[in-house]
Amino acid sequence: MLTERHRHRRITATPLSIALGLAVAVVGSASAQDAAPDTKATELSRIEVTGSNIRRSDVETASPVQVISKQDIENMGARTLLQVLDNLPAARPGQQDARSLFTGSDGASQANLRGLGAQGTLVLLNGRRLSYYGAPAGFQTQFVNIDAIPAAAIERMEVLTDGASAVYGTDAVAGVINVITKRSYQGAEINLTTDKSSRISSYGEHQGSITAGFGDLDEDRYNVYASVNLYRRDAIPLSDFYDKRPDQYYVNNPNYLPNLRLGTGSKPGEFNPGSYFAFDPVTGRRVQEAAPGCNNVLTSEAAGPRCIWETWMNNEIDAGAKSERNTAYVNAHFLIGDSTEAFAEATYTDIDLTANGGTPRAYGTTTGNPTSWFSRNTGTTVNQFLYPYLGPNNEYNHASPELKALMGGVVGLQYLLQDVGANHFGQRNTDQSYRVVAGLRGDIGDWNWETAFATAGSHSVTYQTTNVNLAGFEKAFGPYSVDPGTGRVIISDHPAYKFGEISEANAALIREAFPTFDIQSWTRLHTLDGKIEGPLFQMPAGEVRAAFGFNASRETFYTPGNPDAANGLITQQGGSWFDGKRNTYALFAETVAPLTEKLELDAALRVDKYPDFSANLAPKIGLKYQMFDQLMLRGTYSTGFRAPSLAESGNGGVFAQLGGYRDEVRCNETNAIANLLLKSQRGGDVDLGNTLLNTDCSRTVARMTQPNPDLKPEKAKITTLGFVYEPTQWLSVSADYWFIYRSNEIVAPDFTRDEDIISSSRSPITESDRANLAALAAMCADPASGVACPGTLPGYSVGNVASVVGQYKNRGKTLIDGFDIDARSRFSLGEWGNLNIGVAATLANRNRSYLDDESGWYYGDLVGYYNNPRLRATLNADWSYKQVTTSVFVNYVGGTKWALQQIDEQDNNPQTCTAGYLPVEQSKCDGAPSWWTANLSVAWRPDEHWNVGFTIKNLFDRLPFYDPNSFLGDSSDYATIFGRGYSLTVGYKF
Repeated sequence: MLTERHRHRRITATPLSIALGLAVAVVGSASAQDAAPDTKATELSRIEVTGSNIRRSDVETASPVQVISKQDIENMGARTLLQVLDNLPAARPGQQDARSLFTGSDGASQANLRGLGAQGTLVLLNGRRLSYYGAPAGFQTQFVNIDAIPAAAIERMEVLTDGASAVYGTDAVAGVINVITKRSYQGAEINLTTDKSSRISSYGEHQGSITAGFGDLDEDRYNVYASVNLYRRDAIPLSDFYDKRPDQYYVNNPNYLPNLRLGTGSKPGEFNPGSYFAFDPVTGRRVQEAAPGCNNVLTSEAAGPRCIWETWMNNEIDAGAKSERNTAYVNAHFLIGDSTEAFAEATYTDIDLTANGGTPRAYGTTTGNPTSWFSRNTGTTVNQFLYPYLGPNNEYNHASPELKALMGGVVGLQYLLQDVGANHFGQRNTDQSYRVVAGLRGDIGDWNWETAFATAGSHSVTYQTTNVNLAGFEKAFGPYSVDPGTGRVIISDHPAYKFGEISEANAALIREAFPTFDIQSWTRLHTLDGKIEGPLFQMPAGEVRAAFGFNASRETFYTPGNPDAANGLITQQGGSWFDGKRNTYALFAETVAPLTEKLELDAALRVDKYPDFSANLAPKIGLKYQMFDQLMLRGTYSTGFRAPSLAESGNGGVFAQLGGYRDEVRCNETNAIANLLLKSQRGGDVDLGNTLLNTDCSRTVARMTQPNPDLKPEKAKITTLGFVYEPTQWLSVSADYWFIYRSNEIVAPDFTRDEDIISSSRSPITESDRANLAALAAMCADPASGVACPGTLPGYSVGNVASVVGQYKNRGKTLIDGFDIDARSRFSLGEWGNLNIGVAATLANRNRSYLDDESGWYYGDLVGYYNNPRLRATLNADWSYKQVTTSVFVNYVGGTKWALQQIDEQDNNPQTCTAGYLPVEQSKCDGAPSWWTANLSVAWRPDEHWNVGFTIKNLFDRLPFYDPNSFLGDSSDYATIFGRGYSLTVGYKF
C-alpha cells in the first residue's frame, strides 16, 4: 500500500491516495485562498512535484520520484542527510565528513546517486540550487555539502531517480535530491537526540533543535518561523580504535601493534634521547645504536639496538574527527492583495571539524626517498626535502666512536620532537555557508507565476598542522652545510633547538618548523529566476498546461592558496589555486498534454548557455498510460549535460601530492627482496621483510593536475521505463528500468596510464635501498638464516617515481542500467492498530566504461566487482498501536568480488585469495560478502506535547569484515565500526 515514501502515481481516489497527495502537496498560490470554495478545492488539488515545473492534479508523473518523510527518516535511525542517503538503494556511499580529511574537500559530505558521483547528482533546497562547497573533491569535483542543509526544518525529501537536465540544467544526470522544508509553522517545539555506541566508548552523536513560528496565512495573511539545529559528533581517538579492526588487518600488518610500543617505550611527555645510525661504506648495511641514557632499548632488529617510544594514542584522523554544526533557518510568507504572495527564506550553517594528529613529529634523518611536491610559484620544478644529518662536531652527536667512524663522524638521528605537547598537530576545517532567497508568486487569471532572487555562498578554510615549513625548520636546526664527499646535508653544530630537553623555547621553534597553515576557498552563486505556468488550451481528453521560464546566474570560485605553500615552503602541500567566474543563462519550457483519456504526454526543453561553449539544448519527453485503474505504465527519455566546473577548466590548478601511486617496477623489485627476507629464521630479517613488503606498491608522489580550457561538456542520454500496479487498497508495487549513457566524461588524469602522464621524474636509488640490499646479502651469506637464496639476488634497477604531471581531459563513456523495485503494503489490524511493510531494491544490470578508441570497453562489466554490488535493498516494517509506533529497518548490500574489474581479477581472485594484492581470510577468498544490518526503534507519543523515541542501531551487533581495498582496512562504507548503537530522542511541543 502507498506510503509517503512511495513514488507518486496516478491511482483511483482511495483514502490512501488522498493521504499521499496531501503529504506531498505544496500549497497553491495565495489567490486560491480567497477564491470561491469550488475554485479553491481545484487549485489546492494541483501540486508541484520534483522534476517538473507544472502543477498537477495528479500525484504521479512519468518520472519515478521517491518521497522520504520526516517519520521515515526517524524510523531509519538516521541523524544526517548522508545517513538517509546511505539507506536508499538508488544511492551509493558518498564522502562522509568524518572520513574526508586529506581528500581536498575536507570536512564535507556528498550525495551520490547511481554511483556516478557528486558531479552527477543535483541537490536542491526547496527546488532551488545551493552554492558549491568551497573545496572541490579531489581538487576537481564541485559539489553541494549536504551537511549544510538545515536538518531540523526538513519536512521531507523527494528523490528523482531520473535525468532532469531539461528542467534544472547541469549536474542532474543521475537524478535530483530535493530537500523540502516546512511551508509554514505555528507554535514552538524542542527536540533532543543522543546516540552512543556499545563498542566505541568515545563515540557519540548529539543533536538539539528548536523550531518556533507565528502567524496564520489564512487569517493573519502571514507566517514566519525559524529553526535552529545544533549537532555535535564526538571524536574517536586511536586509543579507542587501534585494537578493533578486523583480525585479518593485524595478520596483514604484523608490525602494526608491536610498533605502537605500548608499555615498552617511553610514555608521552617522558624524555627520550633517541637513536643514532650510519651506513657501512663497504657493505652498505645500516648500523644503529640507542643514544646514551635510553631506558627503552629494542635489541631485536638486524641493524642493532634502537631507542623506542610509545605511540601517542590521541590521533583522531583515522577513526573519526569531532564535528560541530550549527544551522539556522528562517522562512516567511506574506500575502499581498488578493493574488500575490511574497516569500523569503534564509539559511546559515557554521561547521567546525577538528581532528587531533596524534603522535608528535619525529626528527628522522632521511635515508630513503625525499619528500617531493609541486607548488604554484615553482612551476614544474619538483620541491624536495630531506631531514639532515648530524655532523661530526655537532654538540648533540653522542654516538659511539665505532658508529662515527663509518661515515667520517656523520650520523643520522631519530628523535621525538614532543616539546609542543599532545594537541599541536592535526587538522581543522571550518565552513560558513549561507543562502538567502526572496521572491514573489501569484496568479494572473488561470496562470501562476513566480520569480525569485537567490544569493548563496560558502567560505571554507582548512587548517593543517602536519608538514614542515622549510624556513621555520632551518631556523630551528640551521644553518645547514653540505658534506663535500657525499653531498649529505648537515644541520648546524649548535642549532637553536636543544636536543636532550623538553622546553617552551624548543616548543616555540617547533611551532615555526611545523606551523599551522590555512587554505581558504570562497564560492558564490547569485541567481535570478522566473516562471509562469497555466493552461494553454483544451483537448478532447483534457486541459493542456505549460510552463515557461528563465534562469540567470553568476558563479564565482576563488582559492588563492597559502602564500608559503605557493612558494614551496610547506612540504607535501603545494595546495590548489583557482580563480574563476562566469555568467550562465537558461530558458526552459514544459508542457503536459492528455493525448487521450489514458495517455498523457510530458515534454520539456531547456537551453543553457555557458561562456566558451555553444548553447546546450536538453530535451525530455515522458509518457504515462493508465491502462486501467490499478495499473499505470510510464517512461521517459531525456538528454543531460554537465558543463566543466571552474576547477576543471578555469585558471589555476592542483599543486600537491598523489597518494597510492603504484609503480609496478619498484613494487615487484622491493617485494622480491621482502619475500626472501620473510623466509629467514633470523628475527631481524623477518621484521625488515614485513616492513618492506608492499611499501613500494603504494607511494605518495608529487602531483600536478592542470586545468584544461579546451574541455567539452559531458553529455548523457537517460531513459526510464516502468509501471505502477495497485491491485488492492493495501498493496502497491512499482518497477522501473533505468538507463544512463554518459559520454565526453571529464576526468582527472589516471596516473596508472602512461598516456595520461605529461611528464614524470624518479628519485635516485637511496642509501636506504642499498641498506636493504646489504641486509639481504648478509642473510643469504648466513647459513643460520635457513634460506636457499638464488645465485643472482633481487635488486633495484631504478629509484621510486618522485613526480607526475597531468591534465583534466574528456575521455570515454559510461553505460549503466538496472531496475528499481518498490513494494508497499498497509494492513489494518483492527483494535491492534496498523501495520505498514515496505521493500525497496535497486538491481544493477550493467556498469561499463569505454576509455578510448584504443582500449574500448577494456575493463568489461563492473557489476559484481568491488564496490559495485548487483543488489542493494531495504526492508521496513512499522507497527502503530495507540500511542506507540514500533519500526524495523533492514539495509542489505549484495556481495562482490574483491577485484576492481576483470583486469585486476587476474591478480586478485579466489585462487590467490588476495584483494589489492593483500591476503584476505580464507573464508572470504571468493569476495566481499553480502551484508545486512537492522535497526529497531520505538516511538511513544503519550499526548499532543511529548514524543519519546528509542532506537537500537545494528540490532544484531554485526561487525565489519576485513577490506584491504578500504582506507581503514574494514568495510565501514556499509558495515558500521560502532557495533550496536543506542539512540534516545525526546521532544516537546508547546
